[in-house]
Amino acid sequence: MYIKVKDLVGENAMTLDDGEAVYARIHDPLAHGEAVELDFDGVEVFASPFFNAGIGRLLGDLTADTLNALLKFEHLSDFGNRVLRRVIENAKEYYGATAPQRQEIDRIVHDNAVAA
Repeated sequence: MYIKVKDLVGENAMTLDDGEAVYARIHDPLAHGEAVELDFDGVEVFASPFFNAGIGRLLGDLTADTLNALLKFEHLSDFGNRVLRRVIENAKEYYGATAPQRQEIDRIVHDNAVAA
């Protein structure tokens, strides 16, 4: 499966909603072993909420090895690649934690968001 990200979310890949749109398109194909290519040509701005919702969340259901084998990124800028890698590392830690540890992480994130 090939997806031109700009056609799906526009030039700015920033929001949770944009990430969720990508996730909705790629989760089932990846879960069924289908290769997916995300082409970021024309996407100029990246933010971690987009990658958290679109890519990081996949690690809740799929292994890192599966993602490495099936999910390919094309035309992703150096900055976008750095943000993506950081999100993936954080997602690996989060989904690798026990349920009580994840609950504590969720509580801390929520408390920090409310305080801001």
